[in-house]
Amino acid sequence: MRYRNRLATLVLAALAAGLSVVSVNAGDAYTQHCAQCHGESGAGNLELGAPNLTGLSESYINRQLSGFKAGWRDNRDLQTRTMTSAIATLDDASLSAAVAAIARLPHQKAKGTAQTQSGDLARGKDLYTAYCSACHGTNGTGNDALGAPSLVGLDSDYINRQYRHFVEGRRGFHPDDRYGKQMARLSLAVKDPNLIHDISSYVVQLPF
Repeated sequence: MRYRNRLATLVLAALAAGLSVVSVNAGDAYTQHCAQCHGESGAGNLELGAPNLTGLSESYINRQLSGFKAGWRDNRDLQTRTMTSAIATLDDASLSAAVAAIARLPHQKAKGTAQTQSGDLARGKDLYTAYCSACHGTNGTGNDALGAPSLVGLDSDYINRQYRHFVEGRRGFHPDDRYGKQMARLSLAVKDPNLIHDISSYVVQLPF
C-alpha cells in the first residue's frame, strides 16, 4: 500500500508539472509532455512504471499513442490510467511532434532498475524462440511489417506487466487494435507467470 501511495504521488506530481493542450515543436513536445515520467533520455522510470521509449519505431509509437487516445487499453491499473490522462491533453499536432521526438532518441537500456535475470534463462530462451521470435525476431529488435515492437532495452517489470495484460484481455480487445488482437491471441500459448518471467529474464539480457 505504501508503494502504491508513493507511486500515485509521484505520478500526480509529474502530471502537475505542466501538461496542457498546446501545439509545440518536436523538441519541446517530448520535454513538455513525456520527460516528466519517461526521463529526459527516454530510458524510463521503474518507480513510475514508465517504460523505456528508446529503440521503438516511429510507426509503433504513433500507433500506441493514438491507441491510448482511442481507448485501446483497459485503464484499471495506475500506469495505464496515468498515460491515458496524459495523452488526452495533447492535440494532434502535439501528438505528432512527440512521436517524432521519441523516434529520434538514442537507443539505451532502461533506467531505474538493475537488469536482473532471476528466471530460468535457458527455458526463457527456448520459450522465446518457440513463441516470440517469429514476430519479434531472434534478437528481439522487432518487425514493423508485423506490428511487432523491439523488446531490446525494456525492463522486465514492464514486459511482465504488458504480457499479463494481453493474457487477461486488457490489451488487444479493441476492434481497431489489429496488432494488439494478434498479440492477445498468441499470448495465450504461455500463461504461466513463472514462464512469462523466464521469457522476460531472457529478453532483458539480449544485446543491443
